[in-house]
Amino acid sequence: MGLKEIFKRFFNRVTFQKPVTHHMSFQGDYFSSASDMNEAIFSAVSRLGNTFASLPLKLFDDNFQQPSDCAGFNLLRDGPRYFTRFDFFRDIETIRNLKGNAFVQLFRNVNGQIVDMALVKPGCCEPVLDITSGELYYAVSSVDNAPNQQTMYVHYSEMLHFKHARFGQVMGMNPIDLLKNTIDYDHEVRKISMNQLNGTNEGLIVRFDGSLDEDQKEAHIKAIAGFYRDNGGLLVEESGITITRVERQVVDPKLIDIDKVTRSRVAMVYNVPEHFLGDNTSSFSSLEQLNLEFVTNNLMPTLKQYEEELNKKILTPDQKRRGYKFTFIVNSLLRGDTETRQKYYQTAVRNSWMRPNEVRLEEGQPPDPDENANKLWISGDLYPIETPVSERKGGESKNEKKSGEK
Repeated sequence: MGLKEIFKRFFNRVTFQKPVTHHMSFQGDYFSSASDMNEAIFSAVSRLGNTFASLPLKLFDDNFQQPSDCAGFNLLRDGPRYFTRFDFFRDIETIRNLKGNAFVQLFRNVNGQIVDMALVKPGCCEPVLDITSGELYYAVSSVDNAPNQQTMYVHYSEMLHFKHARFGQVMGMNPIDLLKNTIDYDHEVRKISMNQLNGTNEGLIVRFDGSLDEDQKEAHIKAIAGFYRDNGGLLVEESGITITRVERQVVDPKLIDIDKVTRSRVAMVYNVPEHFLGDNTSSFSSLEQLNLEFVTNNLMPTLKQYEEELNKKILTPDQKRRGYKFTFIVNSLLRGDTETRQKYYQTAVRNSWMRPNEVRLEEGQPPDPDENANKLWISGDLYPIETPVSERKGGESKNEKKSGEK
């Protein structure tokens, strides 16, 4: 690279000319306003996005070493463009859960190495099939700059596509569409609840003697209502009129049951445990069991999709032959409480499939400089089944004792 090109790249980081910009909020693609976002949906989507983005992403080869020559992995590890790794993956998973599909376009240099990645707004991307070659392409439209609107066709190998369940089509189903009736019903219930809150929690029973006709009764009722409203609930009984106050509940308790139904339906669509959405009636006895349900029923299928998509489209043929593969580490979600972790590590060290320093690193502790902390250990009371008794600890003395007794 020449000196001129170096200066050009450096000084292009600062410009005194206003760049062509557009509003980068995605909110309008999903809901017309923030008030339209159901709390249960927000809780599910944010929990899924945050949990997924918190998982470590590793690249291993056939020897379980972590190679550093994969440009795509290095970009994901640091985060493309102005994203951190956490923000990038959280945005992808959040968009997938709100629209059913999330797209990431890959950009390569002349050597085929990935040098950049970019999120594509779901409304700007549509899969199309080339009937002559049978190849899948994605039609990407630049809808933000209407005068210069163009459509480019990106081969499927250059577009990461993460989706929800699909049925005989390329695009995944939109969870929000499945929850439309639930969202609409929840909005109507909220209106009823707000009307009750804005009203009074007190009713009145007015009794008249038999000497008043209907017109006189109606006039008295209007007068009582006006007096009640203008005097902060104060009432004065007149001759021939008896007023009885009746207390009412501000909010119908059945509305709480309806809120539980809404949470249950959202949890069912997003395949998350209801306790993730505020349900405190869980029957699980430990944190590990709670997380195990989530990892088994939701996270593992999602991670499998991400891993296979990354392996297929980011790794080169040579890297695939060498056994490179992306892996999300979920151990942190299954660590459980202190007692459970202690038993887990004790079993691992005693059975020689974890080293003491590996335990320390997993618990966020610095490694011990003692060389023995990097060795595999095995319990002294365990032997291969074919080991003779005389070679086992204490075996020889036992045999000698039996011989002396004879």
